[in-house]
Amino acid sequence: MTTQLFKAKNMQSAIGMVNEQFGDDAIILSTKNTNGVVEIKASNDHDVIDSFAKNKQGKKDFTKLFFKNIDEKKIDSQSTKTFIDKKESKSTRESNYSDLKTETQVLNELDSIKKELKNINNYLNGMILTNETSLNDELSFTTPIKLRQQKFSHEIINKLSYSFKGKNTEEGKVSFFRELAKKLSSSDSSRLLKSKNIFIFGLSGSGKSTLVAKLATYISDNNKKSINFIDVSNNSTSHSEILRNFSRVLGFPMKTFKDVSLSNNNSESVNIFDFSGDIDFCLQKIKEIKNNYKEFEFCSILALQSGSNASMIKNVWAKVSDIKPMIAITKLDECWTGAEELSSLAEVRARIGIVTGTKVLIDSILPADEHSLTKYMKENFQSG
Repeated sequence: MTTQLFKAKNMQSAIGMVNEQFGDDAIILSTKNTNGVVEIKASNDHDVIDSFAKNKQGKKDFTKLFFKNIDEKKIDSQSTKTFIDKKESKSTRESNYSDLKTETQVLNELDSIKKELKNINNYLNGMILTNETSLNDELSFTTPIKLRQQKFSHEIINKLSYSFKGKNTEEGKVSFFRELAKKLSSSDSSRLLKSKNIFIFGLSGSGKSTLVAKLATYISDNNKKSINFIDVSNNSTSHSEILRNFSRVLGFPMKTFKDVSLSNNNSESVNIFDFSGDIDFCLQKIKEIKNNYKEFEFCSILALQSGSNASMIKNVWAKVSDIKPMIAITKLDECWTGAEELSSLAEVRARIGIVTGTKVLIDSILPADEHSLTKYMKENFQSG
């Protein structure tokens, strides 16, 4: 029994030499390659073999211990990870708490921004549009721009800007409508029921004669006085015939201007004068009456057809302003009165006393007070 070192050119030859020398009982103790020569240390000595087996078992035990250590390291690693996770969780909670504080700060900042935007909106509501050429529908979020888009005049928006300043768009518009209604409504519409002489005149086709008939039924129903139709015409046969038909249907007597004694103003009946012809003829006759009969009291009403354009309103008012007639908006059933017309009336300081818009003669007169005019504008201009 011996231990021997075998050398060969390659591993296969060296193992062949070991098998030839020791047979199946041989055990290879070590191998190495030195400068191209393979060296194998082998033995068939049982003591050497037993010692090698113990060493090998020790190596196996060491291997187990190694893997055990690795497993323990894994456990330690997991524990460490758990600790780190816990630490990270705590850090995350602290971070989340910090985020909560940040969110609170953001909410405060948003609240501050909202207040600032409200202030900006208030400033914009107080601004007046001076150049309409670049007006954009997408920018129509302030009261003055909304009002301009609905054709209210720059002048009247500027004049009534105090009404919507500091209010949101919808509240601002309603406030503007209310203030405009105050400017437009006649403060003495009650004069219609107190006057003994009422002059009705206007442009041709404005509905003067129909207004005479409607006003006659309104006065008769409210103060129970007798009514006389007075035809003041410039030889217009057709006009006189219309008034005569109303007289016959309603049962109110009709007289011509020549048949009326203007010096006798003690009658309890109410005279409603229907002036036919163009506006110049009407004004001429009214001025003659004023100059010739100083004590003659009357209430004058200018019939203004709904839908009259702004320039026409200003031209007519320039002629009649010294008489200061009450405005009667007629034919609302045929055409509406728009923002331009209302603006023009307010600009010339005209006052609306009554409105009518129906073919029916009875219960067809509506006194134009602040409430009714505001309601009209809200219904027609609130949207948009």
